[in-house]
Amino acid sequence: MVSTTKYLEGLIGHLFLFLVNFSVLVGIIESLQLFTPSLPILNALVLGYMLAHTFVLLTVQQGIQILELIRMHLPTVLILYYFRISDQETIQVPLFDPTKSRLAVLIVLLVITGGPILYPIFAIYGFLLVWGHLTIIALDPARIVQYFGIFLNYAPPLLLIVAGAIVISIVMIERRHV
Repeated sequence: MVSTTKYLEGLIGHLFLFLVNFSVLVGIIESLQLFTPSLPILNALVLGYMLAHTFVLLTVQQGIQILELIRMHLPTVLILYYFRISDQETIQVPLFDPTKSRLAVLIVLLVITGGPILYPIFAIYGFLLVWGHLTIIALDPARIVQYFGIFLNYAPPLLLIVAGAIVISIVMIERRHV
């Protein structure tokens, strides 16, 4: 039987990883504003690669995390997972074994092509932006009412879209394992 400390560790781990994933998403969304006509083509290509790469890694990370939350497992940080396994060990989870899963091949490719560098960059950038917005809100209470109105208008459809994407990703992952 699993003790309550294991449940508490899992809950704290999942909450922290949700916060990191939210920060990465905010970093990606805010970085989209950098695309301007005056941006040089090489910078636009590098930024486009960084955004596309990190967005794909974020969606896979979020899908895996929700699957682990449903199964009540500790969260797995994909950019660190393969670095903790030695060459002599076998990968315990078939979903993460590149010889058994195409998703694992995609994860390994994302990790090899810059995941451990790009993911933290967007996480730190997004985290700083979130805290910057929170201090602006704290200094100007009238903004709270404005943001609440925006939230009431846009949150229900966005939550429905997010819930649909999560359900579809879980069904697709589970369908691969049956």
